[in-house]
Amino acid sequence: MTVYLRRSRKGGDAAVPSDSPSPYSERPVAQARRAKARELVERLVAEGRVRFTHPSDDEVAEWRRVVNYAKRHGMEPEGRRIEKVPYGGLGLEFFLAEGPHPNARSQRPTASGPVPVPARLVRLHPAVAALRDDDQHLVMPSALRRRSLLLLQGLAAEAKRRGYEVRKVR
Repeated sequence: MTVYLRRSRKGGDAAVPSDSPSPYSERPVAQARRAKARELVERLVAEGRVRFTHPSDDEVAEWRRVVNYAKRHGMEPEGRRIEKVPYGGLGLEFFLAEGPHPNARSQRPTASGPVPVPARLVRLHPAVAALRDDDQHLVMPSALRRRSLLLLQGLAAEAKRRGYEVRKVR
């Protein structure tokens, strides 16, 4: 018989006898979670949305684990991701959203260094010029207002340089 050490909940090591440790993927909890994840993904593909009305806290926790399992093990359909939103106050709704998550590493901007801030307010972008000429917005001491306009001009110029549209909105 082989003895494996396992960290106990109290922080110490506990000797646990075992003939051979089974990998996590073969344990009953993982198999059940994989089956639930597969079923959820199949339902989402077929139905678009899956709703659970009035789930208990334990059910919500289990469904979160199932979704995390599906995400970790690449079970989401290509080009889509599972999203969870509240439904009807106490309910829970899952749906498939298009594309990567907004916080995904693939969505993060590449490091391109600091954005240059101009020293003078010249050749202003029209949106920044409109703010400068509007006395109702950016109401603050003149030194802070000038600094704010310089920062906004730097951001507008950099955004245009990167191909974004910068425009004045109400």
